[in-house]
Amino acid sequence: MKTKLLYLFSALLIAFFPFLNFFYKVFRGVSVSFVHYFEKHASFHFQIPPLFQKYIHFYLTDFWIVGLMISAFLLKEVRFKELFFNRHSRYLTLYVAAAFLSILFSLFSNYFFQYTALINLTIAFISFHLIYLLFSKRTDLIQPILWAFVGVAAFECFIGIGQFLFQESLGLWFLSEPQITPYMENIPIYPLTEGNRALFDKLPWIPEGHTNILRSLGTFDHPNIFGAYLSLSLFLSYSLFITSLKKGWKIALLMVIPLQIITLGLTFSRGPIFAWILGTVVFFVVGFIKRKMFSKSERRGFYLLTLLIGAGFLLTLSILFEQLIARGGFVNYNGVASGSDSGRLLYYRIAMMLFSSHPLLGIGFNSYSLFPYEIINPTFEGANPTGTLAHNVYLQIASETGLIGLILITLFVFSMVLLLRKQEMTPIKLALGSIFLMFLLLGLVDHFLWTYNSGRLMFFLFSALFAASLKQEKQGLSPHLPSSSKG
Repeated sequence: MKTKLLYLFSALLIAFFPFLNFFYKVFRGVSVSFVHYFEKHASFHFQIPPLFQKYIHFYLTDFWIVGLMISAFLLKEVRFKELFFNRHSRYLTLYVAAAFLSILFSLFSNYFFQYTALINLTIAFISFHLIYLLFSKRTDLIQPILWAFVGVAAFECFIGIGQFLFQESLGLWFLSEPQITPYMENIPIYPLTEGNRALFDKLPWIPEGHTNILRSLGTFDHPNIFGAYLSLSLFLSYSLFITSLKKGWKIALLMVIPLQIITLGLTFSRGPIFAWILGTVVFFVVGFIKRKMFSKSERRGFYLLTLLIGAGFLLTLSILFEQLIARGGFVNYNGVASGSDSGRLLYYRIAMMLFSSHPLLGIGFNSYSLFPYEIINPTFEGANPTGTLAHNVYLQIASETGLIGLILITLFVFSMVLLLRKQEMTPIKLALGSIFLMFLLLGLVDHFLWTYNSGRLMFFLFSALFAASLKQEKQGLSPHLPSSSKG
């Protein structure tokens, strides 16, 4: 029974992590003392930028993951060595050591908050270790978990649509929904123009002076994270639609998939939308090449799915065409998109400059937004006053933990890609592989899969499921045969 509860709470973490994104600022006094201590000993003028989280904080999911780890040890479902030094996790474990050294030899070695930030990242790594090991043993549980995940994602769609129509949060703070309006500062918005105001003129609760449009963000910290979540859910919905033999479930997905596409459009997040489109192309190209591995009913599901996605895409485009024009970067290019892109290019240049000046261990983990750039190049003084991050996972890692950190993360990714050799393809494996590809693409244009708690969990939980789904067959075991008889 205890082992079943371990798997149940592991599954709940995967399905419900969007609702568990509460964090608690603990040791506030200690955190402030860390700042004051560093200010006294720093060799340069130091000021915490507005977007930098200076308080020691832990998320509800952090406590959840640590609880799962302790339970797994006590139940002897995992051992220390296989948890931290298996073929995938060893690179993440070594990365933690490299990141610690990067802080120790950096300008911020005396800013002790940096070490606590590394604990947050380590806990996210542990989520990968646990989910990979547990569900490598119980691959029969992966599909039910995906159904639960898609069900939660459908509910998230209604939250996102409600936010767009009411142009404010829905008050669901108990589900970790950010409480925002388009009138706040540093909120993801786009302008209301003559071309796209027709929809909002029909909504009586929208005030006349409304000039900015709030992008849907669900229960996440930013629309880009919500967009990645919806793209992930779409790939899972593809596989479930193809494999489901029950008519009722198929009909439900006939409605859910267009709903997800429309809500994805309401995030107006270019990276996730383009990554979803490219990932979908890869999904169908690989599916067509490997079609002989699928059953007759699965091949029919593929053909029907193409029509469903096409219809959902065209419906979304027809409804949101004027909104997409106002947002820019989709069917046109305007000042909003140009401003966003120019900012990204600046952050890329800063990251490359930091990496080239500190190539081995970088400037120190979690130090990108704190570093005094003018020490390296005076022209970059004051270039990042708010403390924005690099908007590229790979450049973020390279600038903060150098070549050593970048190599270790590359080896981690490569260790999972190697699992694809000589694999029998299934729709679920294909979907999880497409998600992993989407994550790698998103890493080129944003940082949330590495720097935000919900983004990190999204990446590591589903990377773990991807690796787990591929491991069982390599061992020659039945994918539906549990390896544990504990109860």
